[in-house]
Amino acid sequence: MSRFVDLTGQRFGRLTVVQRVEDYISPKGERKTVWLCCCDCGNTVPSMGCFLVSGKMKSCGCLRNERIKAQATVHGRCKTRLYRIWCGMKARCCNSKNSAYQRYGGRGITICDEWRNDFMTFHRWAMANGYQEGLSIDRINNDEGYNPENCQWATITQQNRNKRNLHYVTLNGETKAVAEWCEQYNLSQQTVHNRLKYGWSPEEALGIIPRK
Repeated sequence: MSRFVDLTGQRFGRLTVVQRVEDYISPKGERKTVWLCCCDCGNTVPSMGCFLVSGKMKSCGCLRNERIKAQATVHGRCKTRLYRIWCGMKARCCNSKNSAYQRYGGRGITICDEWRNDFMTFHRWAMANGYQEGLSIDRINNDEGYNPENCQWATITQQNRNKRNLHYVTLNGETKAVAEWCEQYNLSQQTVHNRLKYGWSPEEALGIIPRK
């Protein structure tokens, strides 16, 4: 059994250990000592002692944010639309306080490390894969994360067709999303969705045959 070491008052990076708090018990039953730390920026954050001693935990997160901000300043693109897209993508997946987090990070949608940690890597991929003003980043498979193999640039209409809750309709052996049928027949999506909701057949909802 390892000897207990009191870290109270010790400093690790920007963190100063304030007191010991409730231990962490891993799924395997292993007990880890947890310490409440005060960061130089004023925030408090809990950390396992092994993270502090090994240097994995040096701040409440402010140090990493400052590095990202500095990187953005260096590359000179922090005011571009593409940079805002990158920030929004990270916020949806990594920030539990973001309003969209439950639909993204909350259900397991992640960002690959090379994009999350380096805007310029994301920027190079975007420029090489058709990014234009007016297009938005779109995940091909909505149950997978943001990575080069699962992302493309698309218009809002194309993105709407790729939503998880998309309604598909089959006519004469051909299956399309309701949005595509409505575009073909110049109909309101809301109207067609309401008709289908109340039991109309696809042909009736799209006005191909009269309502019985």
